[in-house]
Amino acid sequence: MSVGGIESFFSLKALSGWFGKTLIAILLAFTTLRYSFGIYAWRAAEKLEKPSYSVVKFLPGGVELRQYDPYLIAEVTCSAEGFREPTKEGFQACAGYIFGKNEPRRRNNNGEISSEKMAMTAPVRTSARTIAGEKMAMTAPVRSAGGIGDETNDNKNSWFGNKKKNTKVSFVIGSKYTLSTVPRPKNKNVRIRQVKGHLLAVTSFSGKPPSDERVKKERSRIDDALSQSGLNPSIENGDDETFVYGYHDPFITPNLLRKNEVAVMVCEKSAKEIMDEDWLSLTE
Repeated sequence: MSVGGIESFFSLKALSGWFGKTLIAILLAFTTLRYSFGIYAWRAAEKLEKPSYSVVKFLPGGVELRQYDPYLIAEVTCSAEGFREPTKEGFQACAGYIFGKNEPRRRNNNGEISSEKMAMTAPVRTSARTIAGEKMAMTAPVRSAGGIGDETNDNKNSWFGNKKKNTKVSFVIGSKYTLSTVPRPKNKNVRIRQVKGHLLAVTSFSGKPPSDERVKKERSRIDDALSQSGLNPSIENGDDETFVYGYHDPFITPNLLRKNEVAVMVCEKSAKEIMDEDWLSLTE
């Protein structure tokens, strides 16, 4: 190799070394910025108002039994099926209501009726009615049926109860409002209603918004825990609701810090037969 060739080789090597170091520095800076924003978003979400509840019992399998106080929600029934697909449609409608697409029941200081920007709360709730009695067979048999994520309607409906517009997305409304003071939604698809005090069996886990398959696995855990504890899910018209609660945004907050919950309302009649006086005092 000539002297000129050797000089060119070392020049390219030095250039590539400089470029590599620069690229690494950029990636590190981007990662630091990304997680800084993510941690900021997580901290902001942790400060949001949430429904009030008391933990009354720990069930097998890490399932928590909670007694919730009543609270208001803004709710949309979605045309899509499952737990992840309808979220965008429902989120946009509920967020629009919270952030100003509403009509306050009182006039402002100028005697005008203008929209009201309401405080954000947590969690974002997604729920779907599922066939009662199907949950204990959700693991192995579901694989042969295709599960929720399958393309065929027959397999999709096997767990969702053969119903269209089955999934609901809702935002919790701040406790400062009542049914008589909460602003009216301009979007006719947004419904305001009160969730009564209830008993809820809950599993919690971190990560990205759960897939339908993950929801089914968590629901199976809850059903096993209820069965072992002598409790029953609350059933209406032959089916019950599975809830998914998301406490953080799905984009900025790192998955490690994101909190998700899958939950089922529990029949309080079955609970009263086995629970102690401490829990009974909470429901009176």
